Amino acid sequence: MDLEAVRLFLQLGRYREGEAALDQDPQPENPEWLRLKGWARWHLGDERGLLLVRKAASLARERAGWVWQDLGALLFRAGRWEEAEEALRRALDHFSAREDHLGRAWALHGLGVAHLHRGRTGWALRRAEEALAVVRAKSLGGFRSRVLVLLSSVHRARGELREALFRAEQAVAGRLDPDDRVVALRALGTTLRLLGKPAQGSEVLEEALELAGEGARRGAALAEMALCHLALGRKRLARRAAGEALELLDTHAPARARVLVALAELSRREGKEEGALALLQEARALGPYPLAEEALAFPELFALAETRELKLPRTRRAPERPRVRLEAGKVRRLWLGRREVPLEGSGKAFDLLLLLASEGPLTWREAALRLWGEDGPGVRERLHTTASRARDLLADREAVRWEGEVLRLDPERRWEAR
Repeated sequence: MDLEAVRLFLQLGRYREGEAALDQDPQPENPEWLRLKGWARWHLGDERGLLLVRKAASLARERAGWVWQDLGALLFRAGRWEEAEEALRRALDHFSAREDHLGRAWALHGLGVAHLHRGRTGWALRRAEEALAVVRAKSLGGFRSRVLVLLSSVHRARGELREALFRAEQAVAGRLDPDDRVVALRALGTTLRLLGKPAQGSEVLEEALELAGEGARRGAALAEMALCHLALGRKRLARRAAGEALELLDTHAPARARVLVALAELSRREGKEEGALALLQEARALGPYPLAEEALAFPELFALAETRELKLPRTRRAPERPRVRLEAGKVRRLWLGRREVPLEGSGKAFDLLLLLASEGPLTWREAALRLWGEDGPGVRERLHTTASRARDLLADREAVRWEGEVLRLDPERRWEAR
């Protein structure tokens, strides 16, 4: 049996076909067979898939890190956050010991997801940015979009919608396999909805639904589409999408929480306040994310909960364009607000920011001479790349502006160079 071909079936969301191929040649002592079988079972709504992946982790030797990584991913989707963190830490230990940079990026990404769903948005952002730094430094372009989706989700949970949109658009523009494209489109659609652009979000989510395949992946897309329908006043379509999603999400706690919010808002609009509160209590039991960010979309629903003394996690819009502080000592440091941004793999981006913050706007030739000592052929393109990396560090397309022949920093942001 070609297990790689089965993996591609699962990646395309064709879980029943993938499982049927596995069942034609059972290999219950092969960790990779168990791993794929567990993924298929879980996506088809059978929590026993977790047991298969756990058994694979106990048997694996050569690729043990990847099996622990998969187990952690399934555990956090099931809402079992502490177990997920433990599995992902074991994966990170395996990858770090073997200098497996792609594996390390995956494990950091997984730990970021686990922190996010436990409401630890500071730690989630730190792990996600560490993963992105590894991707930059080790040229792991194929994994970049998945990390960008996580960053978009974390920024949404922190109320940083401008940054969330930047990361989601970056993700969708990247080179994506079908699974990653669905996730990236969902992130973009939801960010647009929370920014008050549900019509645009709906168009993006329609594409996600077309690519979603079956099982939990389709259910997650339907959950976010239900909320988009509500934002557009389409109650009947919202109820239909939520009903179909619920049948697919027994093993996907975060997406199930979104459906419960949709049903709670429908109940509130129909005057059924007690029913709305009961649904919100059920959503709260699944964890603070993504419940908290829906306060941005449905403030009246969360206000109802507050008047009835139901305490819910709640995201509030963050101030835009926090201050940037650049420290050019023996160890270069970039601070965005009160947090440090990893610089690994960013090339001359820090130097460009420091130069413009210290001296103000410069022609591109002056900037190039200061950075590389030359302004000949190809240097302008190199400077464009460096400016793009600087914007990437700050998740802000306006951070470095190219106006004709002149480079300048965003004047609406505070810059401090030391």
